[in-house]
Amino acid sequence: METTARGNVPKTLHNIAFVSIPESADLEFLLWDLQDAIAAYAQLSGTVLPHPVDLKANSADAADGIVLAVEDMTDDEAMADIAKALDRFGDTGTRVYVVVRAACERSEGARMLIERLRQACELRRLTWCGGVIACTGSGIAKLRHSPRMGILRRPFSEAMDKLVGAVRMGCSVEHAQLLGGGGVSNFDPDGVITAKPAIPTWLWRLATRHCG
Repeated sequence: METTARGNVPKTLHNIAFVSIPESADLEFLLWDLQDAIAAYAQLSGTVLPHPVDLKANSADAADGIVLAVEDMTDDEAMADIAKALDRFGDTGTRVYVVVRAACERSEGARMLIERLRQACELRRLTWCGGVIACTGSGIAKLRHSPRMGILRRPFSEAMDKLVGAVRMGCSVEHAQLLGGGGVSNFDPDGVITAKPAIPTWLWRLATRHCG
């Protein structure tokens, strides 16, 4: 598809909008982790840090990329808000990345949502660049002060780092992996990688309930 092909062409992203729908502590944490990692890699490599764009205060024309953080069980109101956000970028070729927070045990709902989001991007001639499904359940924001590469956060941090590489290259997450010499067998047909806890679900729930 044309939008996917455009996502395979690297492009420097100067201004990026980070949007969570709905606004929640867990989604804000995932976006914070992503932005923090982008800043760290920019500092290490001596490259320019993309400027974050606040869509509430700026026109969508000011952004050449958007990272959309959403819940897998999205209601009609949230879907309408997502559609409005994408409409602001319509027919611009803006690169769209997604982070979907899903339940620990399953990602089927997230995959259905991903398909809807991809179709919505293609309808608006936006460049679909894939993303990450984070099977964290609720409460991951409580792990903000735990080590990023510790046993609790590591699977999600590694997946987010793939997204960081894609944003820095300005191409799809899957294509960024190929350019970096990595494997893409863990990506689904929509160019999305799924991250799950490295510990049993019951222990993960206990940790996210009591940490912090």
